[in-house]
Amino acid sequence: MKEITKYRKYYIPFLIFIFFFIDQLTKEIVIRNLKVGYSIPENGLFRFTHVRNFGSAFSLINDANLFLMVVGIFAIIFIFYFLIFYTKESNLLQIAISLQLSGALGNIVDRIRLGSVTDFIDVGAWPVFNIADSCISVGMFLLVLHILISWRKKKIENEKDIW
Repeated sequence: MKEITKYRKYYIPFLIFIFFFIDQLTKEIVIRNLKVGYSIPENGLFRFTHVRNFGSAFSLINDANLFLMVVGIFAIIFIFYFLIFYTKESNLLQIAISLQLSGALGNIVDRIRLGSVTDFIDVGAWPVFNIADSCISVGMFLLVLHILISWRKKKIENEKDIW
């Protein structure tokens, strides 16, 4: 465990960069090769559908690009601060926060550059999303997992103290 933590200054920026890069690359491929509103294939459970999202992740809040841009910038600053100062003790927490940061960066770059977020992964009835949205979602899942593991460890330690 200490060996992994020793390389934190290398793997955390790499993790953030690689997912940010994959997100931006896939969005650019979609922008250049698929007209807005079109899908490949046209029908089916899994499709690539080019959507311009002016709202939040998974289109939950619509037509709020400026508000979400401002909130996103503050969120990135907070996440970055949290990553630097509060995640040193847990590799799982570092990965969770790094994924959230890379996703937030990917979507905020779209908002600033394009005025909307490019979404393209279309699965069944689920709202169309992108790699950045996936990073944020997986990061949140890992954060909850970290909290549950920490809670469980603390509970076990407290039980040992009682006996």
